[in-house]
Amino acid sequence: MFCATFNFQTRSSEILDNDLDYIEEFSLKMNADDRLYEIFQQIDMEDEVELEKASDQIAQILLNYLPWNNSVYSTHLVTSYYRFGEKNKNFYPENSFLTSKMIQKAKEADGKLVWIPTYEYKEMFSVKGLEQIETEYERLFTAVRKLHPSKISSGRIMKLDEKVEEPYLVVNFTEENLKSMLNKYAGGNKEAEYYVVTSEGEIVCSANNKGNFEQIEKEACELTENSGCKQSIFSGEKHIISYSKSQVTGWYVVASIPVKVLSEKIVKKLMGVIVLLIVVVVIMAATLSFVLSKKLNKKIYKPLYMIERVGAGDFNSEVEYEPKDEFAFFYQKLNEMNQNLKNLVHENYEVKIQKRDTEIMALNIQMNPHFLYNSLNIINWICLRGEGEKASKMLVKLSRMLQYTSKNRELMVELREDLNWLRDYLDIMSYRYEQRFCAEIDIPKEYLKLQVPKLFLQPFVENAIVHAFENYQEDGEIRLDAELDGDDIIFCVEDNGCGIHQEKIQGILSQKTSSIGVRNTNKRLQMLYGETYGVSISSQIGEGTRVFIRIPIKGGFIIDL
Repeated sequence: MFCATFNFQTRSSEILDNDLDYIEEFSLKMNADDRLYEIFQQIDMEDEVELEKASDQIAQILLNYLPWNNSVYSTHLVTSYYRFGEKNKNFYPENSFLTSKMIQKAKEADGKLVWIPTYEYKEMFSVKGLEQIETEYERLFTAVRKLHPSKISSGRIMKLDEKVEEPYLVVNFTEENLKSMLNKYAGGNKEAEYYVVTSEGEIVCSANNKGNFEQIEKEACELTENSGCKQSIFSGEKHIISYSKSQVTGWYVVASIPVKVLSEKIVKKLMGVIVLLIVVVVIMAATLSFVLSKKLNKKIYKPLYMIERVGAGDFNSEVEYEPKDEFAFFYQKLNEMNQNLKNLVHENYEVKIQKRDTEIMALNIQMNPHFLYNSLNIINWICLRGEGEKASKMLVKLSRMLQYTSKNRELMVELREDLNWLRDYLDIMSYRYEQRFCAEIDIPKEYLKLQVPKLFLQPFVENAIVHAFENYQEDGEIRLDAELDGDDIIFCVEDNGCGIHQEKIQGILSQKTSSIGVRNTNKRLQMLYGETYGVSISSQIGEGTRVFIRIPIKGGFIIDL
């Protein structure tokens, strides 16, 4: 019972997995990034100007891969001759990086991502002259991977020449960042001590920099399962140890709390349950006595009949009585109760409708802050290149898009308006992805006045741009069309990209995926029209993907009371 209670409090290894799982994915994608391949294949290691330019380009590439809400302190691609990426963060003294323990572990991993526990920065890289100076990167923990940049051309995988040095990807987090993850889940539980520990027993971080470090290190060395709970004695006092292994870093999240603290909490909860049961029994007994006593009087049949009518859903039923009736007061209150019940049912119905409307609106008006951030970055670069007219056009398009999503609060809009927004979106995305694709919208004019859910096509167009043409440099094509099918209309978003595996399609349709836009849109359509409508996907690897969105011509809401 102790373990079950405490395991619930620790929330398993979500502490690390929720905040760090994107590192594995983006570090793998970088191996197949054509831009990195071209930079390192052509770079002159002795040209400082060219190295500086390449560093700026790589910094932008790394920024594009990281999500907008990431907690990364710094990212670099490091070689023996240069550090590429962010300039104003931590540095690596010459010749110290490639001889560090960090790189030795990355080499042993043979291309796999390695997580380095919290370390002293100055000690790891033998930094001299800063012993008395405190820096914001005093203590870091790091993800490092040796990259093998490649490029796919004409169906062939091209790798860097043997004489070209392959870089190491280094993603740094501060120790305070890891502490904030722990404290976020620890909450107000002051009695518990939270740790992150490696499987070798090395403490990566503790929530409050105090606790039974030696005992925790010893316990961690003996852990063999992914999660569990056990009892241990610390300083003569029994403790419950709850632990769970992160699937991302391989580290354990460990929580420790004295048994007596848990016992006190459980006793308080049991006392609360007992008091509640007593109150419920007393109320039930009083109600039963009241009903039995009223049965002794024949006049009780009047309210009983009304109660039966109310139970059948007729809230307009009332007990008819004379003002001088000895039970007039009782009948009057019973009628008032029925009226209040009728009002309550009506209010609950209205509240449910409002809740459903609010949920639909929340899904409807979302706009990706990362898209806005990247769009402003693109406009900034265009301005720096002196292309003011092009920047102005992009700002006008972005302004129209923001106005449409922020001011138009309608759930349903004309298809014409939504397609205008989508055209502006495609133009901006075309600039962002350097004209890798072209898009064609072929919707018959007679459909343009149809009422459709706001922004329902955008997630599927975005998926085609971001995922289908991931390894394309040009010749990407997106086509959007529509056709009638009885009383329904079917929209089709088609691309000629890399295609999707059938297993992944099943994951998307069963909502076991990180494709939040597709999942939200499918949910929104089914909330609006019912379970028979929504999204289906057809795809062949190497031949592209077709996404079908079915909605009725005359839409409506489905409300389940």
